[in-house]
Amino acid sequence: MFYKKALLVLVAAVFLLGCGASEDKINKVKASAAADKEAPKSAARGLITISEDAVKNSGIKIGKVEKRVLLVKDSFSGLVSVDETRIAHVGPRIAGRAVEVYANLGDHVKKGRALAVIDSTEIGEAQSQYLKARTSFEIAEKSYERAKIILKGKVISTGEFQRREGQYLSAKTELKATEDRLHILGMSEAEIAAIGKEHTINSRVAIYAPLTGKVIERHLTLGEVVEPVKSIYTIADLTNLWVIAEIPERDIPRIRKGQRVAVSVLPYPKKVFPGVITYVADLIDADTRMVKVRAEVNNTEGFLKPRMFATVGISGSETDGVLVVPEGAVQREGSTMIVFVKKGPSKFEKRTVELGPSSGGYHRVLSGLVEGETIVTSGAFTLKSEEKKGELAEE
Repeated sequence: MFYKKALLVLVAAVFLLGCGASEDKINKVKASAAADKEAPKSAARGLITISEDAVKNSGIKIGKVEKRVLLVKDSFSGLVSVDETRIAHVGPRIAGRAVEVYANLGDHVKKGRALAVIDSTEIGEAQSQYLKARTSFEIAEKSYERAKIILKGKVISTGEFQRREGQYLSAKTELKATEDRLHILGMSEAEIAAIGKEHTINSRVAIYAPLTGKVIERHLTLGEVVEPVKSIYTIADLTNLWVIAEIPERDIPRIRKGQRVAVSVLPYPKKVFPGVITYVADLIDADTRMVKVRAEVNNTEGFLKPRMFATVGISGSETDGVLVVPEGAVQREGSTMIVFVKKGPSKFEKRTVELGPSSGGYHRVLSGLVEGETIVTSGAFTLKSEEKKGELAEE
């Protein structure tokens, strides 16, 4: 725009000279051109000129582009999951038919509580073998004890004593084997002792909770035939949960075990659930180029539910320092971010820059500025307004 005006002035001067105009008129035209050149708002080389008094009165502050350790907080998508060290899939140890069902979906159960009772011919046969072994043991034990007494009076031979001792040890081993089998089939010590005391066979056996938690799955109905391969209950301790997040490959250097995280979920937007990273996967997904990160979160209040979508905020620092500018230095023009660089006592250059996310009052500089440059850190809006006025005046 300035060059067009200069050309018009030059043509006007030549025209006036050719018409015999006075030297005073020609000088006035030249002075007008000079005034345009020195106008307060100049678009030449993207510079904005403003008087020093205007700089002071508008509250414009100056600072340097510098490096500093920047706290970076990023958010990643995650999924709430059950703590795999606090979950149990419960099933029968023998085939049978469900005759009692105690626990229902959503029930809170304590470790050792009976969840259901099944009736099984297999457990009946095992109890029968146990009773036989117990009877044999009791007989062999009494015979062995008598042999020890009469051996001292030399009423029986050493060979007879050793035979009775052998029978006792064999019966003891057989009893232990049948007792262990009953334990394997799910019977408690008290239940086995009751069989030996009452000498009765009970073909029913209870299925117990192996840990304290909530019943999150139930696959059992009254009268149903069950097999050892089938899981009939899933119990999970939901007071502590996992949140699995996927982290882009470029962010791996800032993620480490022991780092604190802040988890949020859609149903409770105003609540923050603190957690800590306990695992960073050793392998990167070949397709997504993501690495899985696991955080543990306390859920004593029960707000979080497994399979909820979550946002995981992870804070970290650039320990070597990065180039930054204050938030107040940044102005926006549509989708473009600009910063005003000081080029003289009253001259400023509008510079397009590429910046990272804001953190702690600063933006990380990705491109457009170099360390040590002097920029406007506050009052940049005044320069932006002056630039707009200059553009309107030139039009």
